Formats: sequence, structure tokens, C-alpha cells
Amino acid sequence: MAKNKDLFSSNIDKISIGAFSEDAYLNYSMYVILDRALPSLLDGLKPVQRRIIYAMSELGLKHNTKHKKSARTVGDVLGKFHPHGDTACYEAMVMMAQSFSYNSPLIDGQGNWGTQDDPKSFAAMRYTESKLTKYSDLLLRNLKNGTVDWIPNFDGSLDEPKFLPSLIPNILVNGSSGIAVGMSTDIPPHNLGEIILAVQHLIKNPKCSVKDLIDFIPAPDYPTGGSLLRNESDIDEIYNEGTGNIKLRAEYASKSKEITINSLPYQASTTKIIEQIQSQIIERKISFIGSVEDQSDEKNPVKIIIRIKGSSVSAEDVMNHLYFTTDLERSYRVNLNIITSEGKPKVMNLKEILSQWLAFRMDTYKKQLNHENNQILERLHILEGFLIVYKHLDKIISILRNDDNPKQKIMKIGKFTEIQYESIVNMRLRNIAKLEEKKINDEFAKLKERNKEISSILKSKSKLNKLISEELDELSEEYSSDRKTNILEDVSSSKQIKKEIKISNEAMFVVLSTNGWIKSNRGSLDKTDDLAFKSGDSLLDCLNIDNDKEVAFFDQKGFLYTMSVNDMPSGRGYGESLKKYFTIDDGIHVIGMVDSKNTDHTLLSTESGYGFICDNHDLSSSNRKGKAILKNKASMLSKPVAFKMEDYKYYILITDKQYMLVGDLSDIPIMSKGKGVKLINIPKSDEEEKIVFSGVIKDGERLEIASKNKRTKYIEFEDLEPYIMDRTRRGKKIDNKYTHKNAKLIYNTGKK
Repeated sequence: MAKNKDLFSSNIDKISIGAFSEDAYLNYSMYVILDRALPSLLDGLKPVQRRIIYAMSELGLKHNTKHKKSARTVGDVLGKFHPHGDTACYEAMVMMAQSFSYNSPLIDGQGNWGTQDDPKSFAAMRYTESKLTKYSDLLLRNLKNGTVDWIPNFDGSLDEPKFLPSLIPNILVNGSSGIAVGMSTDIPPHNLGEIILAVQHLIKNPKCSVKDLIDFIPAPDYPTGGSLLRNESDIDEIYNEGTGNIKLRAEYASKSKEITINSLPYQASTTKIIEQIQSQIIERKISFIGSVEDQSDEKNPVKIIIRIKGSSVSAEDVMNHLYFTTDLERSYRVNLNIITSEGKPKVMNLKEILSQWLAFRMDTYKKQLNHENNQILERLHILEGFLIVYKHLDKIISILRNDDNPKQKIMKIGKFTEIQYESIVNMRLRNIAKLEEKKINDEFAKLKERNKEISSILKSKSKLNKLISEELDELSEEYSSDRKTNILEDVSSSKQIKKEIKISNEAMFVVLSTNGWIKSNRGSLDKTDDLAFKSGDSLLDCLNIDNDKEVAFFDQKGFLYTMSVNDMPSGRGYGESLKKYFTIDDGIHVIGMVDSKNTDHTLLSTESGYGFICDNHDLSSSNRKGKAILKNKASMLSKPVAFKMEDYKYYILITDKQYMLVGDLSDIPIMSKGKGVKLINIPKSDEEEKIVFSGVIKDGERLEIASKNKRTKYIEFEDLEPYIMDRTRRGKKIDNKYTHKNAKLIYNTGKK
């Protein structure tokens, strides 16, 4: 017994719980990522969606057939290909049938399949009926013509396609979303016609840039319409890097004091929006809306009527307020995370997506042609045998009638193969007629010509490209439609209409500390020496400003926060931390503030030397989380510089290695947000070098260079000429006579 126990023990592999757990969780993670949550770039489908489409095609539920109970499809999918929950499977099926979820639905549903207001209000699968749409044929066409790989199903009893031979980039047409383990995807839908134009351009110009493709695909196109705010969306970042945000607004028409909202942002709910508006009315946060009414029906899926009360606000003001406070304006995260043609998840840019899909389409087209060619060669082989038979017809008939074992004699006559012989002996009597001989000759010639044509196409990439492009033209003509989502190029940010509180116009001063503490006091501030701060804190910035004005704050990550002076803590104490009012990331500091009313522009620059000029009208955000203005993940924002454009001509940037560049402000673009342009060329070989001072200067001012306990030195305006150069230059090292050796320098600009 002991021996058996030892033998049993010797066959056990012992591993630590940690190693086992890690391995098991990794396997589970990869399963969720590859086989459940993320779509394939090739056909744009997740496994459950692909199995539903394939199962329906096998059931014969094509677009030109009758509908059948959805429960029958779900049963087939679960029993043959997808052994998971029926509820999740049916929900995936429902979504593919909703015209407000997909630009081009894959399933034609009959019955209650949910509404735009409540997508999950669909009936149970035993009540609904379904079949495939005509569009789904674009995913299934030529499926069994050797175009794709086949894999065993979960129990090995059947084969299923690894992916479908999609004739269009469905991944972009209908988009996708999903959450896996450690990663997620959010791919917005696009306009089919625009995508086809971009693919055709890529065929003709394989080396084209993402920017060239954006000319054809300017932005996503959502099935529910709405307006996309281009200046508030990260279109370039999304298509170049694969991640970013998009902002959508509802569309409306106004007449007199009545506003009609006729389209909503993607996945927005009419009921929720009406509740949001009514709650503001009930809580008396707004007094300018008399009533809100939902008149949506089958003919008008979205129709919200808002009646304005009073004459103090316009329809545009009301909508701007509602955009800010309700789901009439929404932001959408975009993450182009897709299972690539190599079977690995990857965040891809627009060109990578289209290039990989095009390579896949060319491969499937070649496989389709090869499959057709093989069938032609098989048929030609048989026809060759038939043609030989006609030359020796009487002899072969005689052998068949008189010989007990005719096979050897017949095969010897025409040197037939086994396949040819079987076809010959199975010929029908009518096939030996003279007319049939002519038909066989014609078929032989036609197939020979097609064989030659296919061989020519397979040898020529240009011919293959032309065929795919022509096919896309036909698909565009049949399936493309007008863009549903309008693109608004330059729209002002939505802004809340606050209930009017009369504030007397009074002079105040605002003090911001290095650690982000803010306070305000009456009067004006001439000297800062008497200001008190907490231990370890010091003065960062101060402003003289009226109490009815608003101050804009910037943090190191380039986020903007705004606050009314009247809302700031006042008194003789230290004030309060800005983190009480705003959601600022841990470890991130506020690095400056701007009086957005008394100045008209602000220079924003990063420590790596990129930046732009912002119009101060754009410096508005009532969101606790702030608003992303300067976007540069690799570098922090330097202190913002507010100024009046008409008063200043030059900007100054100085690095910690004492390189200075004086550039023309007119060379810097004015933008509402973004990364900006290169304002000084810091060499890539010296990535640690960073900007320590940014400012603006005009004639009559000078640059001050100070150091603690040492004499302040000045560079007069006329002596800055050697440092004036193009913004893409390195700058020039500040002359030693203006600096203090081995001392920390403090820079500023001002009058003599």
C-alpha cells in the first residue's frame, strides 16, 4: 500500500498557489480578450456576433426569406457554436437589429426590438422573429468558396468560420464596444461611403498619410444623428494615435418661443433628458423654461418640445445651458483597440486599420479566385475526356455494349484518368448528341478563357487592386447613404446660465500659493511682502481683479478650471485648497491663473517647448474635473502667460541650460485646445532639458535675471536682437555677463 502511495505521489507536479493563480488568470484573461470582448479587425465582429450571423445563414434566414422565431436562432447558436448564456446571446442579437445602435444593422427584426429611448425594452426571444439583412450578405458572400479558415466548434462535431470574408471594413462601419480584462474597446461607427472612398485612395496611394485619409473620413457618423463638435473633439488624435474623446450635441429648430429637439447624441435617452430638465424647473434652478414635452412617436423617434418663458433669454442661450447641464451634449471615449490580423489586441490608427483590412480583402479575393480556378481546372479535365469520347464514340459504345470489363480498354483508347473514366461512363444518352458536343466545346473554350483571365489577375497586383476598387464602387452605389451626424467646425463651448445674483462691482485681489491655496480680499495688492502662507508654502501668483469677474486656473497636465472671484474664500487666513473646489489629480499642482476678462489671449507652453496661443473667450469650464486644453502626455505645462495681443510682438522661452529664444507671436497658431507647435527646438539627445521661463515682451520692456542674495541683472529690449529667431531654432545661450555662476536664476519681464 505504501509503495502505491509513493508511486501516486511521484506523478503529481507541485507548484506554488501564486504561480498556479497567475497562470490560470492569464489564460482566463486571454480568453476574455480574444474570444469574448474585443472584435476582430477582419470582419468587425466578436465571436458571439459571428456565430449568430453564421448560424442564421445556415438556417437559411437570408434577407429574401421569411422571418423565423428568434428563439430558434439562439438555440442553434448555443447548441452548435456558443455554449454560454441565452440572455447574453439574445442581447447581442438584439443590438445587431437596432437601427439606432448600428449604422447598418445585420439582423432584420420583426416585433419589439427596443426603442432609442430604451434600447433594452425588447420583447423576449419567444415573441420576436428575425432574419438577416441584405447588408449581412457583405460579410457572408463567398464564405464557402475557400476564402476563410475553418475551426472545430466547442465539441469538435462541426466546423465554424474563424472569421467572415467581409467585403467592407465593418469594424468602422458599425463600430464596437467591450470590456475585457485589463483593456477595453470603444470604436465609433462611421459612414460607409466615406470609408469606401478612403480605402480606394489607399489602394491608389499605399504611402498616403493618416491626414490624407482624414480628408475622406472627417469624423465618426453615428446612427442617431446629432452634431459633432470638431473643435471640442480629438479627431486628429483619435485617427493618428487610436485614442481620444468625441463630443456630440443634440440638434434643434426654434420658432418664436418654442424649441424642437429632433435628434439626440448617440445612446442618449429622451426620458432621462426630460427628467433632467424638469428637475431643474422643480428645484427652481432655472426660470426661463415654461414646459418640456415628449412628442416622440413612430414617425418622429425624437421630438422634444421646450417652451421658453419670458423674453430675457434666446433659444440659443437656453440650448447652451441645456447642453451643459443635461445629456443633450455628451462626450464619448474612443479607443481603437482591435484584434489584429495576427490575432493580437492592439490600439491602432486609421491607416493601420484600413491597411490591414485591405490586405485581408486582397487575400480573401485571391483565395476566392484560386478556389474558382481549381473548380475550372477540374471541369476542364472532365471536358477534355468528353471531347476525346466524341472522336471515338462508336468504338467506346461498342466496348460498353459487348465487353464484360470495359474499363481498361476504354482508358487505353484516350489515356483517360480515373476521374475522366467515371464521368464518361456516367454520361447520359442525350450527351452524345451532336448538339451537346457543340455545347461542351463552347463550355471548354469559355472555361479556358476564364482560367487564363484568373491566372493573369493572380499574377498582377494592379489588376487585383482594380477589381477590388471596382467592387467597392458597386457596393458604395448600393449601400452607402448620406452622413447622419453633422460636423460643426468651430462652436463655442456650452455654458450654464446661472441664476442672477446681483453683485456690486468691487475691486479685489486674488492670491494663489505654490501648493494650490486660493484666497481673495477687498482692495488692490501693490506689495506681496506682507502676505502670509502656511509653512512650506509660498506665493505663486496674484491678480488685481473685480469681484464680478472669473479667474481661469491651469494645472500641470494642461487642464483648465474656472471660478468666480465672488465664490473664492476671503479673509486674513491662508484661504482654501483648490482641490476642495476641483477634482485635481494627486501629485499634480496648479501652476498659474489668468484673468480671462482683462486680457484677450494666453500663451500656453510645455516644458518640452511645444505650445499655442489660446483666445481667452475659450477659457471657460464649470466642470469640477476641468477641461483639457493643452494635450501633451510627455510633458508638463509651464506657467501660462496672459496678455493683450495688440500690445505685444514677441515671446521669450528660456531653458534650464540658459538657452533663450525670442520669437514672433504671430508665428504661433491660435487654438482652442491641442498639442500646439514647436516653440523652441530642444535637441532630442537632451530630453532632460526643459523650459523654466515663458513670457511676452514689447518695446520699452527688459528681461530681468535675478538670483537670491545677488544683484539683479537686465537685458534691455534692444540687446535681445541676437536671440530673435525662428521658433524651430535651438535658441542662443544667454551671455555670461547677464547670469550668476552656479546660482538658481529667476526670470521676469517688465518696464525699466
